[in-house]
Amino acid sequence: MKTSVLFVGGLLLSAFVSGPAAAEPVRVRVGARVAEIQDSGNVLAGKIVLGQRVTGTYVYNTNTPNLSPIPALGEYRPYANESRMRFAVGSTVFEAAQPTQGTVIYLNADEFSNGQFLMRSNDNKPLASGALISDITLRIAGQGNVTQSVALPTVAPDLAGYWTKEVVIDGTLGGNSFHVRAVLETAELIVADALTVSPASGSFVANQRFDAALILPRNSSITSMRTTANGQWLPLSYPGSCQLRPQVGTGKPSLVCPSAEVVLGISAGAPVEWTVELTDGTTLTETVDWDIAP
Repeated sequence: MKTSVLFVGGLLLSAFVSGPAAAEPVRVRVGARVAEIQDSGNVLAGKIVLGQRVTGTYVYNTNTPNLSPIPALGEYRPYANESRMRFAVGSTVFEAAQPTQGTVIYLNADEFSNGQFLMRSNDNKPLASGALISDITLRIAGQGNVTQSVALPTVAPDLAGYWTKEVVIDGTLGGNSFHVRAVLETAELIVADALTVSPASGSFVANQRFDAALILPRNSSITSMRTTANGQWLPLSYPGSCQLRPQVGTGKPSLVCPSAEVVLGISAGAPVEWTVELTDGTTLTETVDWDIAP
């Protein structure tokens, strides 16, 4: 396979081309810890210290076109209102301005274990002190699931195969500059859609028969589902008595559970909790109140 090599922002990148992704918003939540601080002018007033916990999110939409003239490089500049970068360290929040088109994403695939996903914002909200944030950069380099091609990934990064996984923030105030670097420890996809259970909460007559359905978030992939009432497992589960239906039309897969009335005698009027684990590790729950009418 032919490989191209180039420098972007002082970083060596190499990759190959892949097909375009489906148009979907991607929202990722990350956790990190501060690993480096340079703030000789005390711009941050000592509010950020080594080892401090960092939480944040980044968002983009896979309908963003690849603007790179070089086949082996992905270069994406999200439309206004279609990208977000926000990282909080204690009470200090570093965030891209909104709306903005000041965000760029570079992608190279990991054919030789040196792939890279780099998302950078140079249009950012100032801090309450008036300090200007010149750059917020998320950098993931190495080999893994978000650098398998130059198409925008639809998943959160599995950090295990990446040797560089960091958030870097630079800013200035009154001629003094600061630099903060945090190392990513966790990353998970934020599933915006909620679970929907049908029938919803309500009463049923004795011996009434009905099937139940659980509608899953759009484009999600399920590992397992269980139902409980008062901590007791109920006989509606996946894999098990419920069957997975494909995504048709809405893009939302569903579980259909025949003869769901069997849980009424077991739950004895207690809320029925549905717990779903998705393949990206996300756990979702929904509760319905089913009882037998007196």
